[in-house]
Amino acid sequence: RAGPGRVPTTRLGRGQPCPTPNVSLASEHAATMIQFDEHGFRRRVEEAVVTLQKLLHSTRRPTFAEDVPNHSYQDKYLLAEFLTNCGLAAQCTCLEALGVGTQQLATLVEWSASETVTLRLAGRQRCTFLREEEREVESKAKVVKESTIFGKSEQKVVTRVNEWFWKIDVEWELVAYAGTMGGPRQLRLQGRSGSAQLKTTTSATPEPAGQVEFIPTEVPITWLLQQVKLPGGLVGAAHVLSFKIDRDAEGCRTPRRNPQVEAALHAARELCAWSKRVCQFMNQRIFSKAERCAKVQAHTGRDGFLALIASTHQPSELFVPVLPLFEARPAEEEADAAGGDGDGGDGDGTLVSVTAAAAEAASTPVLRIGDINAMLAEQRRALEAKWATLADACPPADDGSLLSPVELKLSIAVKHLDDCCSQLSQGVDYIEAMLKKQLLDAVGRLVTPADFQRYMDFHGQRLFKPEYAPKPFCFAVRRPDHYPEGTLTIE
Repeated sequence: RAGPGRVPTTRLGRGQPCPTPNVSLASEHAATMIQFDEHGFRRRVEEAVVTLQKLLHSTRRPTFAEDVPNHSYQDKYLLAEFLTNCGLAAQCTCLEALGVGTQQLATLVEWSASETVTLRLAGRQRCTFLREEEREVESKAKVVKESTIFGKSEQKVVTRVNEWFWKIDVEWELVAYAGTMGGPRQLRLQGRSGSAQLKTTTSATPEPAGQVEFIPTEVPITWLLQQVKLPGGLVGAAHVLSFKIDRDAEGCRTPRRNPQVEAALHAARELCAWSKRVCQFMNQRIFSKAERCAKVQAHTGRDGFLALIASTHQPSELFVPVLPLFEARPAEEEADAAGGDGDGGDGDGTLVSVTAAAAEAASTPVLRIGDINAMLAEQRRALEAKWATLADACPPADDGSLLSPVELKLSIAVKHLDDCCSQLSQGVDYIEAMLKKQLLDAVGRLVTPADFQRYMDFHGQRLFKPEYAPKPFCFAVRRPDHYPEGTLTIE
């Protein structure tokens, strides 16, 4: 039922599209806002600002957007665009760590113009029996016998132990394909095969016998690729991002609640879910088996090996370049902003860069385009330093062992991808929370539907003279000696 104070509802069967996209968009936004962790988000941003200060000029002081007074409502839209561009560029940097180079990115962008592009991680495993060995284990206890003729004698108890040895071969690959899997458009990004020898004390196989295909995990990346452009269509030029919010679109409500940001967050949520599935895949299929691999333990020692595995589960310390910052500029510096891009240059060396109108950067407190590219370069530098650390702590990738820097790099890269996507979602939710807080400060209280109802009742009564004003139709209708029955007559 629809009426005063009621919201129309739509019942849908499974698989039916929602005919009221604005209601669905609002409910999805509400679910996301519930998950907004302001305390944790602020802590992560404050830690990242310490790194950012080292990249900028010593006189610059970027801070939280809410701490810069007198910024306009349009500045919030520009901040949402700034955050989304940073988030998309950070995601592309993670894709580069997964094997998407400049040439591969150009191919995937071309495919995304006409078909759905999907990332797919798949693998298989084979368990093979090697041999059975029998060995003798001496007991630490000694049996002492005394004799009046031979004196004292010592004996040890020896136990025969049977051990079974198995070979576990694991192969995996990460591919990107357009359309359906198995079609002509397929690009192998990376992959590897390795083996480990496992020892058991029973004849039962430690893993399913024979070859087992792992359940693949996939994620579409079409929307992300469609945001990547070649400037002017020049072949060989750097890929650029220029995300924009259509302020005039029918569904545009706030810097957070609009079709463009919702599409970016939907793609980010899918990447987050895929990243978690990939981490689970690596933990169950490789890391848990490699923990018992004697070859890896001999290379790093057990403590060092366990530290490598634990590093993939611990909170990442990598720099995430998605920060909702403003910078208060003196009036004399605004003119200089139009003539420069900030302290970071044009982002040489990164997979993608960000471009926007210089006039916008000059007239708003949003950080400049060069600052975005400087943050992206710092993100890439931190990742490369991490890869160098893994290469020193693990056996080389070509020695056939189950664990190598390739597997650890993949696991850490997708975890960092999860962090970048989550930071983007938290960042735009921060803008919405800031807007709500400013409205509450201006109004003085939280306005509810009941407040609007009282407001309409009050002003509705002012349309009539007192003698003609409608009265609430509420009467106690009772029949004498027949409670609770009653009759009502309108004449």
